[in-house]
Formats: sequence, C-alpha cells, structure tokens
Amino acid sequence: MGNLVVQYNTNNRIGPVVAKIAPYPFTISRDRVTDEFAKVTFTNKEHSVLNSPNKINDNDFDAWIQERGIYFATELDKEYQTIFDMNDPSEKPSNGSVIVAKYGKGNFVYTGLSFFRELPAGVPGAYHLFVNLLSIPQNK
Repeated sequence: MGNLVVQYNTNNRIGPVVAKIAPYPFTISRDRVTDEFAKVTFTNKEHSVLNSPNKINDNDFDAWIQERGIYFATELDKEYQTIFDMNDPSEKPSNGSVIVAKYGKGNFVYTGLSFFRELPAGVPGAYHLFVNLLSIPQNK
C-alpha cells in the first residue's frame, strides 16, 4: 500500500540493467532531454500527477537547470500510463520521463526527470511535481 517512486537508473557500458525494478516490464533507454528549456507537453491532463495536491502547469518547468531528464523509459508494458512528451530540438518526442502503473493498492512510478538536480537547486515546480508523485491516490 502506498507509492514507490524510482528515480532514474542507467544502463552502463558493461550491459543493461537486468534486475527487475518494476512490477511490469519496461526498458531503460539512453533517451534524454538535455535542453532545460525544452517544451514539455502534458499528454495525460486528467492524471492526478498533474492535478493533486498541486496543479501542474507550464510554469512548473521554469528555472530547471542543466537538463529536463535522462534515461527515460521505453518499450512500456500496457499497464503504464505516461504523463509528458518532451524532446531536444530536432529530436523526436519521448514519453518515458514519467511512467505510472497501478500495483496492488498503490502505484509504481519510474521517472527519469532530473529531480536530483532540481530539488537541491530549489526549483519550485520540481517540488510541486515530486509531491504529486508521492501523493497519487491509493487503489481500491
């Protein structure tokens, strides 16, 4: 019961992550968005991640530093919902920056967003979004 938020993992030069880190399969890619000003498109506007307890909007992605995120999820099982699309200029959009799946009475979240940079930098929107990830309602 509750929510498990897994922040980015990485495949290394030796090989891919082989440990099962999620209840349903997905692949950790090398996809990233290094432009901290890259447009973020909200693709699942009704999801609680964007609405509770904080209403997330474009301004929440202002003042991010260095990048939007790294090691996004790809090859998602059908149980996952995606929240955003984003991309660097001249690259195709990626929807794997945040994935959410119901699991038991709680939720599993994988995120490649660079919270490890944004939270220490005091970026308000990163705090709003991270609190929302922790606050996804339980499943009945």
